[in-house]
Amino acid sequence: MDAITLIKKDHDKVEELFARYNGGGGLTGLVKRITGNVPVRQKTTALEGICRELDVHARIEEEILYPALRKTGDPELQRQVDESIREHARVKELVGKLRTRTGEPDADTDAMVSELQQCVDHHVREEENEMFPLLQDRMPESERTRVGRQLAERKRAAAPRARKTTKATPPRRKGAPRRTRKTTAKARGRTRTTKKASGERRR
Repeated sequence: MDAITLIKKDHDKVEELFARYNGGGGLTGLVKRITGNVPVRQKTTALEGICRELDVHARIEEEILYPALRKTGDPELQRQVDESIREHARVKELVGKLRTRTGEPDADTDAMVSELQQCVDHHVREEENEMFPLLQDRMPESERTRVGRQLAERKRAAAPRARKTTKATPPRRKGAPRRTRKTTAKARGRTRTTKKASGERRR
C-alpha cells in the first residue's frame, strides 16, 4: 500500500472516533451533543480508541515516514517535517493528560478532547494539503509503496495485542497423583459402576 494511502486511512479512522465521542455525525449526533445524551460507555470506548490510534500513528510517522521524507533532501519537506513533529508533541501531551483522567468523561474531558481534535484536524489538513502533494512529486511510487509496507509492519508491531484468556487449572495438591486422560477416564468408569450398584441395592 502507498504510504500516503495508509496515512490517510489512519486520519479517517481517528476522525470517525472523534465523531463517535461527540455522539456521531449528522442531525442525530448534533442533537445528542446539545442535549448531552451521548452514552458514557460510547464516549469512554471512543476516547480509548482515539488515544490508542494517535499514539501508534505518531510513532510510525516519526520512526518511518518522516525520516524517509528527510532523505529526499527537499528543504520544504524538511520544514514541514519539523513543524509536524512540534504538532505531534502537543498531541502527545494532550493524549497523556486524557489517559491520566479517572472516572466518567465530564465537561473538562470534553473540553480537552475538543482541543485535541482541533490540533489533529490542523495537523491532518497540513499533511494532506501541503506535505502529501509534495511527497508525491518528490518520491517515486515504488519508494512510497516500500515505505507504506514498512509503516504497515510497524503499525502491526506497535498495536496492543488482545490478551488471550485461558481457563485456570486448579493447583495439584502436594502428593496427589497427576491427572491424565487415562486416569480421568478410569475415574468416570468407577463413578458409573458405583451408581449402577447403588441402584441395584435399592431394588
